[in-house]
Amino acid sequence: MKRAFHFTLILLLGGCAGTLPRAISQPPATPVSVQEVQKGVESHLSQEVRWGGDIIEVQNYSDHTDVLVLARELSKGGEPKREGGVDGRFIARFGSFIDPAQLPEGERLTVSGPVIGMERRKVGEYPYRYPVVQVTAWHLWPEPEPRTYYHDPWWPYYPGYPWRYPYWW
Repeated sequence: MKRAFHFTLILLLGGCAGTLPRAISQPPATPVSVQEVQKGVESHLSQEVRWGGDIIEVQNYSDHTDVLVLARELSKGGEPKREGGVDGRFIARFGSFIDPAQLPEGERLTVSGPVIGMERRKVGEYPYRYPVVQVTAWHLWPEPEPRTYYHDPWWPYYPGYPWRYPYWW
């Protein structure tokens, strides 16, 4: 009996363990948007942010990796909303090499870390100011599985269904 209780307890506690980093699941004390940092990066240097969105491009350098992200509004749990407004663009800077296959274009990414500056790069021919975040925690969101709905083909013909023929009562 005691062994069964311990086994059940281990299963229940194991089901509660998540892989989402705490810095991603909880917003910072003072949330700030990408656009606010673009307006005045000096007042936001070293401020912890939690931003996310769609991956645009991954660029590898000799000492770090930059991931260009199209920022989107985040849900309470930190997941970028698919149907959210665009907040701008930012660079997520990883301190080591990240294989571009790990972060494919179009996937949704949430990062957390301090703002370390601003870089000017081009979007097409337009010079754009990208806020740069030094990544301390990150999470790549999986694609949701499509829902399949079961439709009972005999449903309208059950006995007692009042507006179909034949009536069975």
